[in-house]
Amino acid sequence: MVDSDEAADKGLEEPIEEEDGDGEGEHDDEDVFDSFGPYYLDNVNWNDEGHQKAIYASLVNGAYILQRDNKRHRNGENALAPRWWEFFDFKLLEKLYDEDDKSIFGAVYVVGPRCVIAFRGTMKGRELFQDIKLDLAIFTNKLNRKSRFKIAMKVVEEKVVEFGQGNVILVGHSLGAALGILVGKQMVIQKGIFLKAFLFNPPHTTAIMLLSENKFRRLKKVIRRTVTLFNIIGSIVVLPGEEDDEMFKKLSVWKPNLCVNKQDLICSEYQSYFSDMKKIWGRKAEMAHIAARVSAIHFWRKILRKKSDIPLHLLPSAKLTVINQAKGALDAHKLQQWWKPDLQFDSQEFSIYDH
Repeated sequence: MVDSDEAADKGLEEPIEEEDGDGEGEHDDEDVFDSFGPYYLDNVNWNDEGHQKAIYASLVNGAYILQRDNKRHRNGENALAPRWWEFFDFKLLEKLYDEDDKSIFGAVYVVGPRCVIAFRGTMKGRELFQDIKLDLAIFTNKLNRKSRFKIAMKVVEEKVVEFGQGNVILVGHSLGAALGILVGKQMVIQKGIFLKAFLFNPPHTTAIMLLSENKFRRLKKVIRRTVTLFNIIGSIVVLPGEEDDEMFKKLSVWKPNLCVNKQDLICSEYQSYFSDMKKIWGRKAEMAHIAARVSAIHFWRKILRKKSDIPLHLLPSAKLTVINQAKGALDAHKLQQWWKPDLQFDSQEFSIYDH
């Protein structure tokens, strides 16, 4: 459910608990913007891509800290979350609550005509059970059946009406990035609305995602090519897929900003996915169209005549931002890397359709 700040604060009374590590920031000092956030951005340039990423990542982190503030009873002057958006002159418009565990999973911010809707990722505390269920729903391609998605869709639809589609921006991290992709896709397919999106470490759910690129590069390449070839042949022979192709054409106009780290096992496959599609496109466009929209699980569900939407991670177009700075896979998945002042990144737009 979506509540106002006052109603939420009154309606969610919880017993005081011991500190626990949960998500972005193991200690309270990591919740403090002025010691841990991008406090160096005292002169924001909205045309600077690095500044945009730092600000939107901060707003997502605000959603994480809103939940920690809530369960640790950090209210009023003791609340640590507000600084993460107030530093950039944003105002908190709404908190988004999960119907199942009553945790805060997102927030709506506004500054001028701009409205940013942020979704947090998985947390380690009492939220873990519900978050893990949603993580599993990503892998089984059933996130669209969950109440958190339905709440997010409702809020986004309302804000588009209120602010206009050109002023609504989706941001999220990990599980929250997956939610942002799904909401963005549905807004395109159902309403023909194309929202700006900045999505950090979005899950790319394939069978080889947990194989390290450094250690298993050749093996992963062989598996990718074999599975892609199998899916293409199977789709042509067994499943024409005209409906999926039309849906993909609709989606091709939408180019969400996907921010990935090459060392992050959760999201690193996006780079290979788009580069592979680009190579196939160079040989034959029709093959690229099929390969880009079919995964192994999706294919077999079609064979068995079971309902299966296009998997979450399959996109015809995107702006891909890639970094390769981390001290390991766990560090590579953290949200905080996206507001580092010395962040080095490469950005490239991909699309398998001509416009």
